[in-house]
Amino acid sequence: MNSLSSILDNNQFNLVYNILSLGIASMVFTSIFLFVARERVAPRYRMAVMISGTVTAIAAYHYFRMFDSFNHAFAGAEGNPDLYNVGYRYVDWFLTVPLLLVETVAVLALARAAQRSMLNRLVPAAAAMIALGYPGDAKLDIFGIAPSVWGLLSTLPFLYILYVLFIELGKSLERQSAEVRKKISTLRLVLLATWGVYPISFIFNMNSTGFDPAGFVAREVGYSIADILAKCLFGLIIFSIARIKSAEDDAEFAKNEFRD
Repeated sequence: MNSLSSILDNNQFNLVYNILSLGIASMVFTSIFLFVARERVAPRYRMAVMISGTVTAIAAYHYFRMFDSFNHAFAGAEGNPDLYNVGYRYVDWFLTVPLLLVETVAVLALARAAQRSMLNRLVPAAAAMIALGYPGDAKLDIFGIAPSVWGLLSTLPFLYILYVLFIELGKSLERQSAEVRKKISTLRLVLLATWGVYPISFIFNMNSTGFDPAGFVAREVGYSIADILAKCLFGLIIFSIARIKSAEDDAEFAKNEFRD
């Protein structure tokens, strides 16, 4: 055991403590909003909104677990960083990242064949990206492979996902309205910007052989901010797209929902 001062100082502890607390609050209240507001979109788009709410609800549960794990590992006069379970994040991502892609495709209400084609490629790629990233982040000794190699392997399905979202999905947007296309462009940029934070945070903690307090804090803060944007902000944009498409499909809905 090491003294707390040799693991995390008070400022570092408080920063991670507060960012995990912010993650819990963001996920919980975004979930509540999305589940309550699902009736404010047309029935064919409610599935996308419900998936968004499910994503943030799953994340809220895992943030509670991470918060508890962090306190158990670092609070008090003595601490043991080995007790902090980074696996909670990866279980969360393994469930929620594929669902983020499902809600993106679902809200566009594409033809069934087009939806199936995209999801059959996006969901396995997302699962592979998370599964390959975990051994490197947790610094597991599997076949003697270095963390940097796991990070590189995880990047390959990430690049494929970007290709499908920006190139192939882009082709399907021609039949969407200008307002929806603009929202989808924002959605993809949010995804690119937030997902880009994950490898940067991964690198912060990759090269140290032991426990690196600064790298740990940078990783947890980076992951948490990216999660809030990639799940909460993403879900709210999905909700706004569903509202726009509901109004475009149904003049009566538009009259009732957007009247002055």
